[in-house]
Amino acid sequence: MIWLMREVCFVCGRKASRRCIAESGLEHGGPESDQRRICSECCGKGRGRMIDCPDSCPHYRAGARAALLKLAELGEDPDMEIRNGEVLHNLRLSLARLRRSRLRDLTDSEARQAFANAADTMRVRSSGLIFDFKSTDPRVQMLGDELLSVAILHERGEKGMARTDAADLMKCLKYLERQAAAVEKLERGVALFLDMISQAVSREYLVREPDGVVLG
Repeated sequence: MIWLMREVCFVCGRKASRRCIAESGLEHGGPESDQRRICSECCGKGRGRMIDCPDSCPHYRAGARAALLKLAELGEDPDMEIRNGEVLHNLRLSLARLRRSRLRDLTDSEARQAFANAADTMRVRSSGLIFDFKSTDPRVQMLGDELLSVAILHERGEKGMARTDAADLMKCLKYLERQAAAVEKLERGVALFLDMISQAVSREYLVREPDGVVLG
């Protein structure tokens, strides 16, 4: 009976063949006897969203690559992912973390508005002025504040984040806004873009040590 329980998905109860590292404690060295199983469908739906997947999970890594390729396609500028990959990752991660912790029902439309406001703020900063574009929606403003906090860390080169000028940060935010708008046009739910971001990022901000090594 114990063996059979291990072979069913802990989410839906159907037959499962995958080990869920996040739910088994295996990422922290937990015993194999504590492993929990998950089916491929629940793994795909919950990956990076309901399940806080570790970067060591092979299914998470494969899903992250696929999600990132799709996002790059929607942004219509694949080179942007190469030129500014660290900045884009850190901006996306700030969104994913806020969604997991405080705004679980955040929508793609709200994210698009927050990207637009943050981009306008960085556009003004690139001209040497300081003016924050605010939203009357507290949820959009909350996300906008998170995005700007990461953007300004990059602008100043603080906490190991790659130093990036305000004009390039504005381009990154406009790129993310464009992706959100493209997903909205697909009309496949109110949070498809956010789900893709949750699947595309690792759990840690990308920073640089003095020798230039990028850390996850």
